[in-house]
Amino acid sequence: NDEVEHDVRQEVRNVLEGGDAIITGGALGVDWFCMDEAIKHDTELKRLLVIIPGHLEQYIEHFHNALDDGKITRDAFHALEKTLRDIYKINKDAILELPCDDITNEEYFNRDTEEVKRADAVYAFQVNNSKGTQDTIDKANQKGIPVLLHKKYTI
Repeated sequence: NDEVEHDVRQEVRNVLEGGDAIITGGALGVDWFCMDEAIKHDTELKRLLVIIPGHLEQYIEHFHNALDDGKITRDAFHALEKTLRDIYKINKDAILELPCDDITNEEYFNRDTEEVKRADAVYAFQVNNSKGTQDTIDKANQKGIPVLLHKKYTI
C-alpha cells in the first residue's frame, strides 16, 4: 500500500535525521520499508537494529517456505532476502538473531519483547489490525515507553 510505505519511509527519515536509531523486525511490509529506507540514510548501518526470530539462514528459510506455500510473492521474498543479506554484509551487528529451534508466532512475540526492551519510543504502523503490532504497543504501554505514533491501515 502506497500510503503505508510513504508514512513509514517518512518517519524513518525523520528519526534518522534527528540523530536517533531505528529498531525493527526483519519481515515484509512495514519492516521491509523501514530497513530499505534506513539503508539509504545510514550507509554504515550504525543506527539500525533488525531483530529476527532465529538465525539469519533459518529466518530466510522460514520466508522461503512461505514462498513455497504461496503466502508471499517471489519478488517479495527476493527483496527481503537481498535486504537482509545486504544489511549483514554492511554491518553484521545490525542484525540481532534470537536463537530458537522453530520460528513460530511465539518467537515473533518474543521478538516484539526484545524490540520494546531496547526502545525509547515506539512508532506503530498497524496494518489490518496486526496482532504483532498490537503486541508491541501493549508491551510498550506496560513498560511505560511512549507510543509516539500509532497509525492504523486497512488494506
